[in-house]
Amino acid sequence: MRKIGSRVRKIASDWLDIPQDVAADVPRILIIGPYRVHVENHHGVEKFSDGEIRLRTARGVLQIAGAQLKIQAIQTHEIWIEGNVSEVKYLD
Repeated sequence: MRKIGSRVRKIASDWLDIPQDVAADVPRILIIGPYRVHVENHHGVEKFSDGEIRLRTARGVLQIAGAQLKIQAIQTHEIWIEGNVSEVKYLD
C-alpha cells in the first residue's frame, strides 16, 4: 500500500507542478560551504554529539559528521546545523 501512496504523490506532484520534496515527504538538504547544513522534512534527532548528528527522515537516517557541530536552530520539521561539516550521508 505504501508504494501506491508514493506513486500517487509523485503523479500528483508532477501534475500539479509541486516540488517532490513537499509532496513525497523527502528531506530537502541545503549545504552551505563546509560550515552549515539546513535540513527540512526531518522526523527528529536520533543522535547528537560534537562530531556527529543523526536525523531520522522518511528515507532513513541522515548522518552529518564533522567537528564542533552544534544545532543552531531547530523547529518541528526543520533544523540548522553549524560547525566544520566533513560528510553528509544516509546510513544503511
